[in-house]
Amino acid sequence: MLSLSIITINYNNREGLARTIASVREQTFSDYEWLVIDGGSTDGSRDLIEANRELFSYWCSEPDQGIYDAINKGIRHASGQYISCMNSGDTYLSADTLSQVFARPLTADIVYGDWYKVYPDRRVHCRMPFPLDFSIFYYHNICHQAMFVRTSALQAKGFDPSFGVCADYARWMEMLFAGASFQRVDVIVCCYDMSGASSQPGAGEEECRRIHQEIVPDWLRPVMQHLNQYECTPDHIYLLYARKRGGLLLFLIHNLLKLMNHLYFHIDRSRVYSHRLPGRCPELPQ
Repeated sequence: MLSLSIITINYNNREGLARTIASVREQTFSDYEWLVIDGGSTDGSRDLIEANRELFSYWCSEPDQGIYDAINKGIRHASGQYISCMNSGDTYLSADTLSQVFARPLTADIVYGDWYKVYPDRRVHCRMPFPLDFSIFYYHNICHQAMFVRTSALQAKGFDPSFGVCADYARWMEMLFAGASFQRVDVIVCCYDMSGASSQPGAGEEECRRIHQEIVPDWLRPVMQHLNQYECTPDHIYLLYARKRGGLLLFLIHNLLKLMNHLYFHIDRSRVYSHRLPGRCPELPQ
């Protein structure tokens, strides 16, 4: 069995698809198959796919029902041990990214690394801690381009296409509560294009509320109430102050808050801010 199935979905994003093709083609890791699902593009994407068809184990260009219907098509044709969803416009960080990830045994149901959010003028380094718990997932999703998910888990149940932009978040929540195992790799996996539909301001807010209502077990509802209250506490103000001051003050306040939160709710809720605290964002390469 191949180690990896890469799934790329695309709709009328020929320029982004070209970047993704170049990124995957340059990978030094070779134990993968590549599936490209195009939604019937009319901007020349199909011509680009046909010009590179020797790279793909499967491809199609036909109408679909949206992002997650397209990904589910790829999942049904996947035969690797893990799945990596790398949508058009997204790229792996470097040519040896996959080699770094698979240099160690992957044993969990969900493996994840770090990622960059890429804006027109900058990129922001994001990370999720380990271990993960509900207090992390309540606020944040893992960028699915930075994840490697066991194929058998997604073939047993794919993404719910009734969600427009948050079906991946819903599936990870389901897997979390079903006892799925998680493994973090210390690798910056990808550059996530922030011009996509799921990255727009306010995208998915209603869907997240639906997920919290439909998937979160009843016994966790009191914890959700505590987390909602936390948003209005002075802790939030202190964190914003610490971000402006930086240095030793940031370190002391951040870690004091972690201790206070852990003692009070037995949940390290301040970790939900951890990806915002490293400091200055790396500059984009020229």
